[in-house]
Amino acid sequence: MVLSAGASSDCSAKMQNALPQYGFGADVTFGKLVEGNPYLFRVHTPKAHPPHYDGSEPYFVGSKFNNTFSSAAIYSPCPPLASSGSISNISYADVVKHLDWSTRSESPYISTSFSFAWAIWEATRRYHINIKHDVEVAIIDASALADRAVTAAEVLMKGSPKERHKDHWKWYRFALEAQDVLVWGYIPGSAVLASIPLLQIVSRLPSYFLYPDISDSKDSPLARLGWDYTRKKPSFRQFCQAMSDRFLRMPMDKRLRDTTAGSVRLALALLRPYIHRHISDDFTTATTHVCDLAYIISCWPGQWWVREHPEIPDLLRCMIHIVGEEMREARRIQALADATKMQGLVEQLAQAYEARLREQRRRLPPLLSSIRSCASSSPIGSPTEAKSESWSTSSTLITTDSKEVQTDPVLSEKDPVPPSPVESDPRSPRVESDLELDRNESSTYDVVAKTASCFFTGLAIGSFITLCVWSSHRRELAICV
Repeated sequence: MVLSAGASSDCSAKMQNALPQYGFGADVTFGKLVEGNPYLFRVHTPKAHPPHYDGSEPYFVGSKFNNTFSSAAIYSPCPPLASSGSISNISYADVVKHLDWSTRSESPYISTSFSFAWAIWEATRRYHINIKHDVEVAIIDASALADRAVTAAEVLMKGSPKERHKDHWKWYRFALEAQDVLVWGYIPGSAVLASIPLLQIVSRLPSYFLYPDISDSKDSPLARLGWDYTRKKPSFRQFCQAMSDRFLRMPMDKRLRDTTAGSVRLALALLRPYIHRHISDDFTTATTHVCDLAYIISCWPGQWWVREHPEIPDLLRCMIHIVGEEMREARRIQALADATKMQGLVEQLAQAYEARLREQRRRLPPLLSSIRSCASSSPIGSPTEAKSESWSTSSTLITTDSKEVQTDPVLSEKDPVPPSPVESDPRSPRVESDLELDRNESSTYDVVAKTASCFFTGLAIGSFITLCVWSSHRRELAICV
């Protein structure tokens, strides 16, 4: 696959606006930097969202906007950026309040970074010094925050000498080092493409980030990292220099491997949840995000290397399209397999239903004929024997019938058997026989009910007579009667 002229010019434009490893170039304004750096990264500890979380709701919220603050103020755009499109009205005091740890809880801003490498470096530092290890890196669509984002360096540069804080230059160095971007108010969930735990990222880093030939049997999951993350005062500048030196000492074939396959692997790891959600319904957008992020990762260790190898964008795009097509095909095959399995289950249930219906219809005529024979034979013989035999047979049949009604939902009155097209035809002889059968069944049940009523009546009268005969108070009972 070869890039078109439009795609090649797009790559060259991105290369011109790409940020260096450390700090900014000649331009520090967010509006111009976002053209070549479409992603922001935020290191955070995840918080539980409500069960019915909506993507339009805030995913990250400024410390100032707590539960007691008006939600309308959160959803309103940043007034200075929305009105004038510049930062001339943004308060230097608010930025200082955000950068000062003692007053950050009152800040309306959220910290993010243009640098994926700084986010990984900072997440590793937090993982090492904190007791809780649930550290994640969120990947954010920077274009969705154009009306509420600004670089911290840009705001600090606008501060006059009189209003500068005593720690102004320390914060300015930090803003350059972290390529810090401040987002006013909140970041919606729709702008957060993914949030990945640190340990899942570490296992997907290109080889120049890792020590070679280190066994994974050590206690720390960060043992393979190629920099000293245990230092009390780590330096991101030294980290950048060490990673670049290691990349330049690698053979040419390994450099090409890390800037192509290694970059694609890390980009897929960072965007994995997003890719799995959208690879089937929006293939173009999903693969474009992976291509852009992989290109940014490939340029980080040495932009001059990518300039000297113009085939790298072609290789990135080809690999990502191949992986994306395989993922989409796998999802399609899985969906077909699930549909086939569900269809098989439905067919099995339908066959079981029809079999039980046929069995019930087969067992019903013998049952009714037995009831008829019992009813017709009741006058023969002595009345007591006839009543006893009739009651025994009828009670057995009624018990059997009640059990069948309980175990077979086909005969339930709440779930009547739907008639077939042949049965619905009134001219069909089968329908007439079924109607006759229903009438016979109704008359038979009437006979059974009358027989049972006579039996219980006789039993009650006989019990009363026996009580009167054997009781010592029969005179009183006779008077009562």
